[in-house]
Amino acid sequence: MKKVSHISRTELNLFSEHDLEFIHHQDKLKDFIGFPFSLENFNNQMELKKNSFKQEKRSILSEALTNQYHNLNKNEFSLDQINRLKDSNTYTVTTGHQLCLLGGPLYFFLKIIHVINLSKLLNKKYPKNHFVPVFWMASEDHDSDEIDHLHLFNKQIKWEHNQTGAVGRFDNEGLQDVFEHLLSLFNEERREELQAIFNTLKGNNYGEAFLSWLHEIFAEQGLIIIDGDNKKLKELFKPVMELELKEGHSNHSVQETNEKLKNLKRKTQVHSREINLFYLTENERSRIIKTAQGFNIGDRTYSLDELLSMLSEQADQFSPNAILRPVYQEYILPNLCYVGGMAEMNYWAQLKGVFEKTNLPYPLLQMRTNLLWLDQGTNKKIEKLGLTVKDLFEDLSTLKKKHVQKNDTTPLNDEEIDMGLNQLEKSLRASTSEQKSLDAWIGSELKKIEKSITQIKSKILKEKKKSHEVDLVRIEKIKESLFPNGHLQERHQNLLHFCNRNSYPSIINDLSKAIDPLNKGFTIISEQNDTK
Repeated sequence: MKKVSHISRTELNLFSEHDLEFIHHQDKLKDFIGFPFSLENFNNQMELKKNSFKQEKRSILSEALTNQYHNLNKNEFSLDQINRLKDSNTYTVTTGHQLCLLGGPLYFFLKIIHVINLSKLLNKKYPKNHFVPVFWMASEDHDSDEIDHLHLFNKQIKWEHNQTGAVGRFDNEGLQDVFEHLLSLFNEERREELQAIFNTLKGNNYGEAFLSWLHEIFAEQGLIIIDGDNKKLKELFKPVMELELKEGHSNHSVQETNEKLKNLKRKTQVHSREINLFYLTENERSRIIKTAQGFNIGDRTYSLDELLSMLSEQADQFSPNAILRPVYQEYILPNLCYVGGMAEMNYWAQLKGVFEKTNLPYPLLQMRTNLLWLDQGTNKKIEKLGLTVKDLFEDLSTLKKKHVQKNDTTPLNDEEIDMGLNQLEKSLRASTSEQKSLDAWIGSELKKIEKSITQIKSKILKEKKKSHEVDLVRIEKIKESLFPNGHLQERHQNLLHFCNRNSYPSIINDLSKAIDPLNKGFTIISEQNDTK
């Protein structure tokens, strides 16, 4: 049995004041976003999108997705979702991520399930419309160091390869070795199930394999996966890429916004360039760099006319960077809302001017679900130590200190000690009120006393900790298991981490039940003793 609870994000020392505005007070961000997130504002967003999204785009989008799904295991729900995108009353809710090995950290799945559940809520609230959850594959990303590994059972499992360029175009050589190694880490009962999951990663390249795998997991929940590295979709996006080459419009807009953000002491997440496009070849993703002579790509220089001609003939060889990727997404999708992590929220806040320049509606933004999963054994240990789940979010030294103080039968009375020191100072000052020459000396001696008292308190606390040593070691182990290497569990552990005790499908099901897209708290899943 799994128990679901929530802790207010405002009570956890994880989010800055600016971060919390994205969660609780988007009305304060009007200079950087569109409508604040709410179910009611989806109605406003639909009006904006309906007026700007042409039927032609819907037809091309549906055709492109049909082609991408051609070689996947047939699923009637998926096909229906794709077909319904042709309808003017159908909209999308989107998240996206890099193509991390088997999803990478747990939050990959949290984002996806969040948009699925949000779409379900919207379908109930607006029954005359239809809402499709979409996952955007960052297949054109080139940073393979971020996608070629996962963390499992305190180990890093790495896909060894020597490939460069857009990761979605990588061949799948070496993946089978990774899967065989992963299987060896599980008991026999789980191996057959996991082997079936690994077998779904099939295709001519890593992008196709990733899409196939994700489709098998979420097809029945209506998730549509889109690979932006697609000729038809790039053809749609050509007007924006042409504008970028001719005017470099996006950089100017971002720089203006960055200044506003800096003046408000808000962070900027991504770096803009003069031209926010890449050029793709089979094994390379090269920046397009504007110079006095033209545009450099690798070691060659092109004129504007040459580049525009290349774009006209081979739009799929051009790729938007981090600045233009969200614009690409919103340009080709009837999208209403983007769900992402806090870094993504800060990143999107830099882009409103780019959307205005390209006459695109700026989508609603929502912070994804945060989640911590507690297994039954860890739960028992936490209860035995008299801790709460909220306590575990404290840093380790603070948590240890609080535990010692809470369980100390003869605690130090800091207030009493401080009052004693204050009284001592008052008495000394009063008795020497006529000997002002002693003031400095008395002050100096009192500082020595305070230092000695601090050392005494530290020594006492150290000795008290020794008497609680067994408990403190247990606390360390619990903290490390739930916050590996000091990171949130969701940012480190892969879904497979939970598969020794649960089946892969049951974990997905438990996450689906736990994630409430409208709950603004930090979600906790606790495995409970069924006999309790």
